[in-house]
Amino acid sequence: MAQHELFDLEGRIVLITGAAGGIGAALSRAYAQAGATLVLTDLAGEKLDALASELRGSGAKTGSYALQVEDRAACAAVVDEAVAAFGGVDVLVNCAGVNTRMRPEQYAEDVWDRIIDINLKGSFNMCQAVHASMQARRKGKIINIGSILALASNAMTAAYSASKGGVLQLTRSLACAWAADGITVNVIQPGWIDTALSRQARVDIPGHAERVVATTPMGRWGEPEDMVGPALFLASAASDFMTGASVVVDGGVTAHI
Repeated sequence: MAQHELFDLEGRIVLITGAAGGIGAALSRAYAQAGATLVLTDLAGEKLDALASELRGSGAKTGSYALQVEDRAACAAVVDEAVAAFGGVDVLVNCAGVNTRMRPEQYAEDVWDRIIDINLKGSFNMCQAVHASMQARRKGKIINIGSILALASNAMTAAYSASKGGVLQLTRSLACAWAADGITVNVIQPGWIDTALSRQARVDIPGHAERVVATTPMGRWGEPEDMVGPALFLASAASDFMTGASVVVDGGVTAHI
């Protein structure tokens, strides 16, 4: 394969959950620019509709579907629709995620369950839903979006850290189970990224924004666009011999003592 073809996604069908969020939208635009057909999923709303309209306007073949990833039957139904409409799913990107900051002794059961259900169960639901289609075609790439809070934690993120730690181990297990089916499974671990999810923490925690900059060797918050390079790589032929990997994109935070 010629070098210029390694990152070519022309004609690939990419299904993204949480597509209307900060990282999800950045990746959706990048995949569209790389020539992929997009299957956008998120909660129903104006953001999802606007993103789908934007990408169609740019010439990208795009479908959009309302989806709650914690509903296993709904995940299977969306994948079935994507297969019927576009012929299959080549790449799954699990971006859907939520967080609620509180001390562990304060979690009500429903708050804990919602974080685990969306972040961990939702990722598994989608992986399971695409498996049969990918297995039948003997190829497929799954990219989970994790967090550096899978690798280290703090007093206010017990449920989120547990869910993302679960995503890391899920990634490794599926990579072992499905390699023989031609499916690679990898996880990107973002650091402190400027999204709606992190902006609330900056409001709630005095000095948080400044501490992130001070403890990040590269001296800034990450942007959703910082995830584009790794996500394109993991979706492309350039990463064909890579599975079960944890790709940390955090400006050096986890390297810093």
